[in-house]
Amino acid sequence: MLNRLKRLIIPTTALFVFVVLNFTIGGLIKVQAADYIKKPSETHHQSFEPYPNKIVIPDPKPRGVTVRVKEVITYEVVVDEQKVASDSVTVEDLELTVVKDKKSINFHQVDCYFYAKVKQTQERTTDFLSSSRWREGEQYWLSDGGKYVEWEPWSEWYSGTQW
Repeated sequence: MLNRLKRLIIPTTALFVFVVLNFTIGGLIKVQAADYIKKPSETHHQSFEPYPNKIVIPDPKPRGVTVRVKEVITYEVVVDEQKVASDSVTVEDLELTVVKDKKSINFHQVDCYFYAKVKQTQERTTDFLSSSRWREGEQYWLSDGGKYVEWEPWSEWYSGTQW
């Protein structure tokens, strides 16, 4: 009888251990799966009202419509007088390279042989409003063949009533 009981206890204990381990490992796998989907860290979290003043959403909400805007950019560029006289101006003569970093041009190895003040205007027109702004710049020609321009900052936008 004791032998029979031992024969029952060992498989029953093994089954119990197997079931307990199965639930434990299954729980760990579920936890790992849940941790795999990352949530943003607390540094990216903002409270519901991050601003001191309450944000008011108009009621009824406005409906957006499409408005066609025509934008025209006009600029001056200096071209060789002989090319203008012989009517041989090319697209390359109208191109300007905007200088973003003066260090990219080695002025010690090329000569600058021409300076000119130039102007650029930008106009935006709709059926309801027309506005424009401008900026001035300095164009120069270098002996390596490059034509460069350094633009000053843009002016404010002006509408027809703000002049």
